[in-house]
Amino acid sequence: MARAAGISGFLRSTSARLSLRFAVLYAVITALVLGLTYHFADRELRQWVADQLAQDAAGFADLYQGEGLDAVQAKLAGFAGFNFEDYRIYLLVDAEGQVLAGNVDAIDLSGDSGYIPVDAIHAQTPRYKDVTGYLLHSVQLGQHRLTLGSSTYYQEELREVLGRGFLAGFVLMLMTGLLAGVIVGHRTERRLTQISAALKAVSDGQLDRRVPTTGGDTNDLARMADDINRTIAQLERMVDSQKQISADIAHDLRTPMQRLRQRLDALQAAPDLPDPIRSAVDEALEIADDLIETFHALLRIAQIEAGARADRFADAALALVLERVEDAYGAVAEENRQLLTVKMTDHEALVRGDQQLLTQMISNLVENALRHCPAQTRIKLSLSRLDGRVLLQVSDNGPGIPEGEREKVLRRFYRLEKSRTTPGNGLGLSMVKAIADLHGATLRFDDNHPGLRVLILFPLAGRKTS
Repeated sequence: MARAAGISGFLRSTSARLSLRFAVLYAVITALVLGLTYHFADRELRQWVADQLAQDAAGFADLYQGEGLDAVQAKLAGFAGFNFEDYRIYLLVDAEGQVLAGNVDAIDLSGDSGYIPVDAIHAQTPRYKDVTGYLLHSVQLGQHRLTLGSSTYYQEELREVLGRGFLAGFVLMLMTGLLAGVIVGHRTERRLTQISAALKAVSDGQLDRRVPTTGGDTNDLARMADDINRTIAQLERMVDSQKQISADIAHDLRTPMQRLRQRLDALQAAPDLPDPIRSAVDEALEIADDLIETFHALLRIAQIEAGARADRFADAALALVLERVEDAYGAVAEENRQLLTVKMTDHEALVRGDQQLLTQMISNLVENALRHCPAQTRIKLSLSRLDGRVLLQVSDNGPGIPEGEREKVLRRFYRLEKSRTTPGNGLGLSMVKAIADLHGATLRFDDNHPGLRVLILFPLAGRKTS
């Protein structure tokens, strides 16, 4: 079934259709060339026979002029011994139509030359079965008329041979053209599939992906693959540079911000600090804490994307992680008049990863739902198996995320609330994406009708990710 589907998909591809169209065009041109060749070959053969008859008739006319009728009849007598498959016929009649010499009795002929069917020949013996007609040429010898004929048997045999040869050649050329078209189309489709797969992987964030190339390729697709690879490499360098800049800024500013906070703490501890100033210091401390938290999040995302924690991976039970999250945020949901529930159909599922990072990922999703959903919202965590993988879902019946924004919210500092008056730094979902990628998991946002459903598919422990 898979092979049939692959063939069907290939036949629907642009490269296959173009190859087949060119093969059909090649076949039509080949048929026209062979047909014209057959036509001209047949016409040339017919003309050659007609010219040969004309030369023979002219020779008899010269003989008659030089030596008389007896010499003509003596030469015609030599024709009687050569009658292989009725190849040659001749008939000499006088002015009254009486037969003076010939191997036939009569010929129904109008004009001096041309083609007549075998039925127009009257003879005592029947004509050879494969002879269908004769080419004739007549010449006047004084009061006498000499008609010479050549059967079309050899022409028809040659036509048959040419026809079979041309048909076999046409079929061979057609099959060769189709085979070449399919091979070229398949190779082109394979290269296009490789390019498409590489571009899709890059669009999914795999910037280390490249289009396969071979040193011997010099065609347009090979040059395109090289150009695409150079473009992806440049994009990877730009993204890495952007990430490095963010990490460097966060690292360089974290220490000054911590020193600033320490001074604010010292100022807040002063006993004679006026109330207005103390209130301003409190606000400054909150801002400093937010900034420090943002810098910590940026550095943590950079570390996760660099794979710094991958060497600490071990088999982790997601059921235990969900239970911890439920214990930590169940009371918070109650205070917000929200409901947090957990449903697990697979308590034994293990994934390969860092339990601390997995806890943070799920916590970020729950915190995001608690923060942006109103009272009476139901937030549900579920764990199950799907197609040999572990499926984690975090769903709610809140306002959700518009479909056009679901990819954008994974960017750093991107927030749906443009005024940015609510708490948060726009890094929570970016960290979720980084942790999911580190664990080889697939992250997807779906509509929960109403609300949002976040689906994360993990490979089972012991299985390699594709």
